Amino acid sequence: MKKQLKKILFSLLLFLFYFYFSYIVNFIMSIFKIDYSSWNRLLLILFVLALDIIPILILIFIYRKDLKKEFEIFKKDIVKNYDEYLRLWFFGIILMSFLNIIVGFITKSNISNNEEAIRDIAKVLPLYSLFTASICAPLGEELAFRKTIKNIFINEKLSIIMSGVIFGLAHVIGTYEQFSDILYALPYGAFGSIFMYIYLKSKNIWTTISIHFLHNTILTLIMFMR
Repeated sequence: MKKQLKKILFSLLLFLFYFYFSYIVNFIMSIFKIDYSSWNRLLLILFVLALDIIPILILIFIYRKDLKKEFEIFKKDIVKNYDEYLRLWFFGIILMSFLNIIVGFITKSNISNNEEAIRDIAKVLPLYSLFTASICAPLGEELAFRKTIKNIFINEKLSIIMSGVIFGLAHVIGTYEQFSDILYALPYGAFGSIFMYIYLKSKNIWTTISIHFLHNTILTLIMFMR
């Protein structure tokens, strides 16, 4: 029981560190009165990229043994049941699209502020957007919102719910302008819950990482073609 409690507390701190890493860095920089807004564009891009990569590398280091073990299993069983996971992913796309339509009708907007911000960045920095969407997001979000959340909420049903709730809120809480914008947490949250279900069913984090990679890469490339 004591060991389990330590695992829960450590996982909670780990998740908070991942989620608030950029805020922590900005707070430290404000203490030392470092103004990065005056930096040149290249240095600023590298700084923002480091804010994305560093917490992911820390997660990879902490879960390195699990990642190595599960990757070996993933390579052997990549075909087995993968069609079922892809069907669940496709169901998630349909559900997310349906909820987006409903929320858009209520809020009188076509897309969430988070999605709009992503599109704006993609126009200015396409390669950066592709890298963060296809590499950083699948690795970081699956290790944080699936693997770490599962370690916090031991009960599987609760972990599915909480993964969705936290994943949904995380995608809107920093960009909402009015309370109704928080409704966009519903489509994101539904997708987060489905990814947690896939993770629990496959018992392999590389399953959701690979599907997340596929999902984000396809959407980003479609966005570039518009």
